[in-house]
Amino acid sequence: MGRASTNWHYSFLQLIFMKIQNSLKHLFVSQTRIKIISVLFYNPGEIFYVRQLVRLVDEEINSVRRELDNLQKSGLITSEWRGNRLYYWADKQSVLFSNLLIIANQSSGLGLKLQNKNETLGTIKLVFYNYKFMTGEKRQPDDIDLVIVGDVSIREMESLIKQEETIRGHEINYMVMGKGEFNLRRQKRDQFIVDFFLSNPIAIIGSCQEINNL
Repeated sequence: MGRASTNWHYSFLQLIFMKIQNSLKHLFVSQTRIKIISVLFYNPGEIFYVRQLVRLVDEEINSVRRELDNLQKSGLITSEWRGNRLYYWADKQSVLFSNLLIIANQSSGLGLKLQNKNETLGTIKLVFYNYKFMTGEKRQPDDIDLVIVGDVSIREMESLIKQEETIRGHEINYMVMGKGEFNLRRQKRDQFIVDFFLSNPIAIIGSCQEINNL
């Protein structure tokens, strides 16, 4: 690939990134919109009708309807009439789907609790979610849903996981380990760790770049 072609490709990627950043920035101008995004993208495998969302986000019905219309026009959610109800759900084909999936899981449920309760839990360095776990896709029984790295209270973590299992309606397979154990498992190419990171997990706390700095 020539230099001119490489530069064009880089400029094109920069343009896409800027567009995504601008789209995200314009999304978060309404509290109702933020709440709806959190619900729909935290539960991307579920469908919701308007009055359900009104109860869940605790906002006026007209405000909810207006923001649902805005999100649908933006191509972020989709809808369908089923019987006499109009149902809405996150559009997995949206260019911003993965971004909003991460935001929803960082600002809701277990992800939010882990960030807000770091002091009582201990020191959390990294938290990774299996992508299928986040999207609600069918997983194998032995798939690892979460990997948590840090010096944490196992008892309190178990309590938080049980709360999350109640919210999601299914058992969660997870691994908690200290930095030393995590690095040792990586060095020995532990099969559970290898399989988990081959599934392209998403960082909820920390980042993939931080793994090598543990």
